[in-house]
Amino acid sequence: MPENSNPLRDYFRSNRKRVVHKWDHYFDIYHRYFSRYRGTDCVVVEIGVGQGGSLQMWKAYFGEKARIYGIDINPECKAFEEDQIEILIGSQADRAFLAQLIEKLPRIDILIDDGGHYMEEQIITFEEMYPHLSPEGIYLCEDVCTSYWEAYGGGFQKPGTFIEYSKQLVDRLNAAHALSKPELYDAFTESTLAVHFYNSVVVFEKQPAKPLIATQSGEGKIWEEEGITEEDEAVLAMKLRLLGLPVPKGYDLRMLVQHEGLLRGLTDPLDHATEFPKEGETMIGIKRLNNVAYCVKEVIRNGIPGDLIETGVWRGGSCIFMRYLLQLAGDTERTVWVADSFAGLPPPDTAQYPLDEGLNLHELPELAISLEQVQDNFRKYGLLDGQVRFLKGWFKDTLPGAPIEKLAVLRLDGDLYESTIDALYNLYPKLSVGGFCIIDDWAAIASCRLAVAHYRQLFGIEERIQVIDWTGTFWKKEKDIPHMDKQTFMKQLTQIANA
Repeated sequence: MPENSNPLRDYFRSNRKRVVHKWDHYFDIYHRYFSRYRGTDCVVVEIGVGQGGSLQMWKAYFGEKARIYGIDINPECKAFEEDQIEILIGSQADRAFLAQLIEKLPRIDILIDDGGHYMEEQIITFEEMYPHLSPEGIYLCEDVCTSYWEAYGGGFQKPGTFIEYSKQLVDRLNAAHALSKPELYDAFTESTLAVHFYNSVVVFEKQPAKPLIATQSGEGKIWEEEGITEEDEAVLAMKLRLLGLPVPKGYDLRMLVQHEGLLRGLTDPLDHATEFPKEGETMIGIKRLNNVAYCVKEVIRNGIPGDLIETGVWRGGSCIFMRYLLQLAGDTERTVWVADSFAGLPPPDTAQYPLDEGLNLHELPELAISLEQVQDNFRKYGLLDGQVRFLKGWFKDTLPGAPIEKLAVLRLDGDLYESTIDALYNLYPKLSVGGFCIIDDWAAIASCRLAVAHYRQLFGIEERIQVIDWTGTFWKKEKDIPHMDKQTFMKQLTQIANA
């Protein structure tokens, strides 16, 4: 900005009234943010009156409609009052005084902190006054060079200075992107457009936050925003709820449907967490939930006959999601089968399944979720009805006689070699051609992967295994397999395992 275009610098240079004491480069900063208020009935507050000259400068700059308030701890400053300028006496470090100031001034459009410059004063003033600033107001804290001066409580990168405090506010400004830290998203995030750092000055621009939307124009766009429905948004919201995660604040949900990769910061930690999640009904992560949605929608779209089942359900989240998808599709014929011991995993039967040696998941009480609790979880989502049936007990006992005629989606999450083999032997023959077999623990648990590999080898299953995420896989069934009695099956399976 050319020097001769700034009316504040012009005023300063021709000033013959009270003393104005400012760093020269401040005038360009002031004019950049304050110019839109010139000639309006704005309310301007400056903390730190000094010799009163800057208040006169603001009066001349903003015009006759403006109301100018000066705040100072020195009672003698009252002498600087004049038309349009009122002086209020009190300490900017006194929260009670600031509360009185807020009550007296229902609206503040611009606040300039040129007060005592001590760290506590600057931070307290910001905490009390910024929320009260007009929705599109300007808060300017100057002389923050004192954040580096020991005499004012500062120091280079010293915790507790206004500069360091402001740096943390930048994280809160961008909190919508810090999905793994939802606590950062607060009233500051909702009300702030920008934080600007200059030499010795920090400027905060207020503006109510709008949903973040990424879009494109021009030829060759790599995505299309059109075609996203309210149902798509509802499905994403359901996924997040089942994962025990909040719908991210600040984002347009339609955009998150289109760009689900933005959720990685929120969802990826769940996939690799060392502890079981406290919230939500599933721990399988958003990519495996996406896979469930894909498989269910595909079998409905293509008319593949059969029910849906998960073997090993924990809190029931995947099955709840299956039932939800059936409801959205208006499918009233298919049943969701919920198969689990509802008492945790069995101890490894190492005599018959030596590959389960050392896999003592039965010792984890967090995996023992009762039938009643799972039913309550279905009920919480309004999805406990006649299209949901429960198979309680060890798979070796419940699956052979389960009244299931056909399956369209078979999801295995039994962890152990034994549990995986029991599910495959009893249920895979019932899976319709065109249906999907999903393996939750393929990469996470070696014995599970070996059980799948041995079963596929025994029956010559060559369908391509597709990766879902870091552990989950699935394939689409392309051919039926012959029936085999259990004794022959176990004999041949053991031969393959020992080879």
